Amino acid sequence: MSDTVSRLHQEAEEAKRVWTPRVKDITQDFTTASNKLEGGQLVKDEWFTLFESVGALEIMDPKMDSGYVPPDDTFEADFDPVRPLDLPEVLWVIDQIHSLEILWHAGYPLSQTVFTSLHMDRILDPQQPRMPSLYLHAADKEVNAALTEEQSLGHALLTAYCVAVAKCCALVVELVQSQNYYEEEDFVTHMFGRELLPRVSLEEALELVDAATSRLRKSKTVDAEMKEALQQRMIFRTTFLCALADGGDESRWERMVGLLGRIKTSHEIAKPLPEAFSEKVQRQLATSTPPRPMLTTSWDEACKKWTKMIEDVVAVNRLTDINIVQSPASLQRAMWAFSYRGEPFALPRAIIQDCLFGDQAIRGQIPQYDLLLADIRDLVLAGDPIADPASFQVEVTTDPRHICSRLMEGFMDKAIEEYLNFYRMVCQNRCRIRRLFTQSIAILDAMEMEAMKVDRELIKSSPGLKLNDPKSGRAVSLSPLSSWAKFYRLRILAWTIQLGFETEIYLPYELAGMYWFLSRLSEQRNDLIQQVLLFTVGRAKRLGKDRNALADCLLSEQYLQSLHAMYEITRLLAEALWKLFTLLTSTGVVKKPKQDFTTQQLLYEARMKPYLCLTNDTVPSADDFALATTQNASLEQTCTDIDDCIKSAKELLVKARKLTPEQAKFVGTDEEWKREVKGLEATCIAVTVACSQVRSAGKKYGEDHLAKRLECKIERRWAEWWVVPSVKVKADTKP
Repeated sequence: MSDTVSRLHQEAEEAKRVWTPRVKDITQDFTTASNKLEGGQLVKDEWFTLFESVGALEIMDPKMDSGYVPPDDTFEADFDPVRPLDLPEVLWVIDQIHSLEILWHAGYPLSQTVFTSLHMDRILDPQQPRMPSLYLHAADKEVNAALTEEQSLGHALLTAYCVAVAKCCALVVELVQSQNYYEEEDFVTHMFGRELLPRVSLEEALELVDAATSRLRKSKTVDAEMKEALQQRMIFRTTFLCALADGGDESRWERMVGLLGRIKTSHEIAKPLPEAFSEKVQRQLATSTPPRPMLTTSWDEACKKWTKMIEDVVAVNRLTDINIVQSPASLQRAMWAFSYRGEPFALPRAIIQDCLFGDQAIRGQIPQYDLLLADIRDLVLAGDPIADPASFQVEVTTDPRHICSRLMEGFMDKAIEEYLNFYRMVCQNRCRIRRLFTQSIAILDAMEMEAMKVDRELIKSSPGLKLNDPKSGRAVSLSPLSSWAKFYRLRILAWTIQLGFETEIYLPYELAGMYWFLSRLSEQRNDLIQQVLLFTVGRAKRLGKDRNALADCLLSEQYLQSLHAMYEITRLLAEALWKLFTLLTSTGVVKKPKQDFTTQQLLYEARMKPYLCLTNDTVPSADDFALATTQNASLEQTCTDIDDCIKSAKELLVKARKLTPEQAKFVGTDEEWKREVKGLEATCIAVTVACSQVRSAGKKYGEDHLAKRLECKIERRWAEWWVVPSVKVKADTKP
């Protein structure tokens, strides 16, 4: 009886393993039923929705039906995951999974990358017990019994590696989903009906890898080179898994950079085994998307991507150092420096967000409210007791410090979420950053209105917010919170325009108007900085012997002066490019496309849509743009004005080079600051060259003939936010 039961059980297991679908030809039945319908008759069923009807149209379409099997093909891949493998083949399979995993990190779905591995598919099979194994079916155990020691070792290494990869993917998905990201735009977390071994703990996965590695280390039949190559991969996987589980350990990420270099060079001893990967796995995955081809990448490219991702994580640890996060301005610069590391992968972006926003504290040490308070203090209230953290501990209700601190707390409660978004939004991809900034403009405008109400109450309780204007002699009031809110509103407005230049959303003929708008915003920012600077200097004079408050005032004064210098450079460069593009457009060198089906007003509304919601500032009208981009001065006068702007910008850049990290608050991003200044200097030179070309061509051919004689191309950029045209005399122009 027991033999019969065993035989039946074995046959059932074999039937599960080699599943043969039952096929029935319904063509005749379908044709007969269709012939009974009248022409044009609509068949309606309340349970047969639009989704099902469109799905029915896609059945048997090889481009849309992931379950379609061509007549000369098989449903499952022919490769058997328990097939005996040589260690060079095991090495190649591990490296291929390694390569596909980084493609997943780059934004491709698991169905096209990691899940195409037939070994991974076996490990993730829903029928697996709690501890997965390649030997899932009864017949697999017979194969295992016939393996040599080296082949058995290869299977042990593959099993451990695949389990570790699954746990790594699970941790990455968990981390990315806990932060701000955009599904399928940044990263794909869809599991396609599979689970990444939730019943296997991290400790069990590590023990499995350690056991396989120990067995490899003790083996006497494996040659030294192969043993070293496999050990490095298992060590890397263990390190990566531990680093994901405990992201705060910087040494693990730094160690992985060195491991990647050694792994890359040992790939040459691997033996290709492409049949161990198949896109047929998609037929068994739960998905509503059409079948997609299996992705491939070169080994060098995969290693390059891995190195970049790990280095980005190392950069996260550097850019969120405690000396940086204590200064809001330095931290904002660090976030932009991270953002410009060549579009970081989703994982490093999630890690930096976790560092900043996890546990409601920056780096787990500085409360988020303290960061906001420090920002307000550094910009508009340096040395003022209103923004002193000690004032928030005063409990005497009649004390002005208590009254002001409660007002400040109320405003900060409303502003904190949008303030943190200044850091969070920069962690997204470049196009998304601009879209998020444009969406925040209306929020910041409303925040400024709220700040005005709070400021009126603050001024009643704090005499230090009033000052005699040295120019007019009249008493003026500083509105600290509305000035702070306006500062960020103007900054976000400028960033949206400059990101528009970087992402090339403006047509060439629009550049003149947008640079004019940027120069106007920069002028407003400078006026605001000068007003705040006036009060900061006045406050420093009144402080007397309070050394700490005086030191805060002096640091704030230096910071505001550095902001004023950089905003003035922005204004001068924007003004120079506005006049240059206006000249090129008016002379016909930059041509405006023919637009028969629109009007100037409609084009204006489409381009300025994010800014039309403003209530605290007057937005330039379409007529203002048209007037600003109309060439009135002569060519010679325009070129002279451009040269004057560039000359002034260069003088300010010389001063900017001498600023210290503490003065301009670029602590920890010294190299990025130098690179930015260098890019601005190169932009100045490029504008001068372009202006010189136009001036010499105007003298030689006349202003009216420039359109025929000159060609304008936008080629290399010396700085991402500055579009400088390359102006040359046409090659076919005869002297």
